[in-house]
Amino acid sequence: MKPVGMPDDSAVRDVVTDAPPPIPEHQLLRVIGEGGGGQVWLARNSVGTYRAVKIVEKKAFQQSGAFPREFAGVLRFEPVSRQHDGLMDILQVGVNEVAGFFYCVMELADDVESGQVIAPERYRPRTLAHDLTQRRRLPIGECVRNGAAIASALGFLHRHSLIHRDIKPSNIIFVNGFPKLADIGLVAAISEPRAHIGTAGFIPPEGAGTPQADIYSLGKILYQMSTGKDRSDYPELPADLGQGAEDRDLLRFNKIVLRACRTRPVRRFRSAEELMTALLSFQFATSELHRNESRRFWGRLVGVGGLLIGFGLFSFCLWRLAHLVGQGQ
Repeated sequence: MKPVGMPDDSAVRDVVTDAPPPIPEHQLLRVIGEGGGGQVWLARNSVGTYRAVKIVEKKAFQQSGAFPREFAGVLRFEPVSRQHDGLMDILQVGVNEVAGFFYCVMELADDVESGQVIAPERYRPRTLAHDLTQRRRLPIGECVRNGAAIASALGFLHRHSLIHRDIKPSNIIFVNGFPKLADIGLVAAISEPRAHIGTAGFIPPEGAGTPQADIYSLGKILYQMSTGKDRSDYPELPADLGQGAEDRDLLRFNKIVLRACRTRPVRRFRSAEELMTALLSFQFATSELHRNESRRFWGRLVGVGGLLIGFGLFSFCLWRLAHLVGQGQ
């Protein structure tokens, strides 16, 4: 799901649309995203809290089984969503069989400028795609934090026998600054047959529908965050890599990316938890490496300083001795 009118969340604008169906205890204010057979509305509930409401209409699907399949995915995800901080909370689900639509009420992503302070007329949801559009390449430390949070959420989803099947930057939102896996329109049970669905560039060669396929998609996100390049450029690295600490960290971090994106599923991380552990271990090892480099730097600096001080004292002694000899004469 992406904000209306711009690829990958660059902006949100009002759109001309039919009057929305009534949603219990919610006032729909404006469309803030569309895709996947539905629209996402900025809404205000009966106590004044802002929410996101996704409305999915049956007539948007050409295949007869697609609408009930998506609704079934939402029903599977709904009870799981509130049990992990890295999953977008589904707060309410409803269906109107006569009108031919279902809806889900969700927590609202941060505004790109004001966080959880929401001004309806200028609200724009903050997603990872928006961050990448604005900043291009993220610091490695931020890549690790975002990646570990999503890997943890993905592992939790897999442990509940569910797969996401459409992991990409525009489907990662931020709530109070914390990344969350969102847009669960393609969520399915692990037992379902594989399918070549999702978003081009994030789909592994074998197709979506397995935990390893989700890991591949997350690996492509790690690649985009760390290099600032498009997923279609994988595995190219930035041409301007230098010898700085951040560039050296990228080369080490890229080893994790390469393993997550292996062509053969058996060569990828065995689970999302293993990927998360690799990211956290990288963070710890990198921090320790930087501390050691810092200690070596200051050790060399102190050593040079000690030599300079010693040379200064020696020079002073020679001067003092010459001065005393001169006075004696």
